[in-house]
Amino acid sequence: MNLPKPPEQQFDPEEWAKRKSANKRLGILFGVIVLLIFLGSIWKYRPL
Repeated sequence: MNLPKPPEQQFDPEEWAKRKSANKRLGILFGVIVLLIFLGSIWKYRPL
C-alpha cells in the first residue's frame, strides 16, 4: 500500500527570523521572571 507523500513545506526565512527574535524575547522574559522569584525567595528567607 502506497501512502500519499505529504506536501513539502516551504520555509520563509523572514518568518523564521521573526519567530527567532520572538523566541529570544520570550526566553529573556521568562528568565527575568524566574530570577525575580529566586531573588524574592532569598529576600524572604534572609537571616535576621
